[in-house]
Amino acid sequence: MTVDPTGGPPLLVFPGDPLRPRRPDPHFAGEAATARSAGAACAVLDHEALLAGDAEGALARVPRGAGPVWYRGRPLSAARHAALAAALTAHGGRPLTSPADYRTARELPCWYATFRALTPPSSWLACAPGRAPKPAALARLAASLGTPGRPCPLLVTDWGTSGGHEAQETVRLPDGADTEGLVSAVGRLLALRGARLTGGVALRAVEPLDPVGVARVWWVDGEPVLTGPHPGTPELRPVPELASVAPAVRALGARFVTTDLARRTDGVWRVREVGDGQVAALPPGVDQRPLFEALVTAGAGFPLTLTAGRVVLRALLPATAARVADGEAAGFDWIDGAPAETTSGAAGLAVRAAAAGPCRPGWGVFVLTDAVDGTALGSIGFHGPPDGEGFVEIGYDLSRSARGAGWATEAVRLLAGWAAARPEVRTVCALTEPENTPSQRVLERAGFRFAGEREGLRAYEAPAVRDTAGAAERLSR
Repeated sequence: MTVDPTGGPPLLVFPGDPLRPRRPDPHFAGEAATARSAGAACAVLDHEALLAGDAEGALARVPRGAGPVWYRGRPLSAARHAALAAALTAHGGRPLTSPADYRTARELPCWYATFRALTPPSSWLACAPGRAPKPAALARLAASLGTPGRPCPLLVTDWGTSGGHEAQETVRLPDGADTEGLVSAVGRLLALRGARLTGGVALRAVEPLDPVGVARVWWVDGEPVLTGPHPGTPELRPVPELASVAPAVRALGARFVTTDLARRTDGVWRVREVGDGQVAALPPGVDQRPLFEALVTAGAGFPLTLTAGRVVLRALLPATAARVADGEAAGFDWIDGAPAETTSGAAGLAVRAAAAGPCRPGWGVFVLTDAVDGTALGSIGFHGPPDGEGFVEIGYDLSRSARGAGWATEAVRLLAGWAAARPEVRTVCALTEPENTPSQRVLERAGFRFAGEREGLRAYEAPAVRDTAGAAERLSR
């Protein structure tokens, strides 16, 4: 991940309203408002000009020199997306989804190998719009997905709409051995997609599913930041298991993706489709704040997680922090069943700081979790961004059942090491009550040194270094 050393908020670009070009398209107006409330700058592009091949003209209302840029808009062909990325780069922007990543997340042949064990068996052939593969080639393709004597039902789709939940974009074939029916299904698909056909024809085995619905999960930098229903069935809200999916999403390497998950009748959650987060539809009635807070944080060059050994620190973004401040589990599996009172208090301070503005992502609270099973053990974070002299203060707490096992020491070492490597930081500091000797021992084991008394508190400091390896080495002595 490329880091913006200034930590400035990213720009989110949305399609403009054709009737009022200075405003976002009504379909994206709510998203733009949420993005602005999360601290993002927003701009609009001329979607029709982009589709017509005038990518430079499409950016007439996008400021030059914008720095990091996320696109949120309507689906684009790979060629149109590449043209948009090139125009943004020439405009002084830095697209956060590359053309390669766009294809990786959007086209079945690009993501299938990574998700092979998690998704229905699939095969595909390249073809141009309106030009179907020969019947013999289609028959061989279908035969590769069944077993001898037991052909399976198939979904016939293209490379970019592979999940089978957009009924108008797919054709279901009850018998994969029915070559005549397959040829007819491919013909219907080509007529449905027309010039919008992506890549060619794809065949996907149909698996028996429970009627619980499909969940769409939004991932930013490999972290699931929002889970909701599929836009096609917003009334169904399943809660999927993500433990097996997360490693595949991270291995894919794209920064902003979606996965559509359905539960098979044997209880196993299956990836029905992978998509690019820039163009995947958001379901109605879902709180979009966690998604845009994650895009702002990641787009500004700050981590959503920090990991070292058995410790994972997960950024507690404002929408989720508000729930933790109210004592809710907020999606975490807390070791004592709920966040500790001190953790809820720290989350409340983070919420108030975010509301006070201006937005400074990256300098809030993290939930301390066990890397093995994800159990939430406490929290650690900053009292605010670095001041004008590069001075930043950290604080931390543990749930009662997590104390005495070295978790705080490892978390302090990890967070302080990350902060110490930031160019805007000169000193990392922590303050403790004079009688709080356990906390003082944590700081000393993490590499901090006593720096004197401040307003009745004992101050401990760790100086900054200019590279992560040096920071880790110094703080671990």
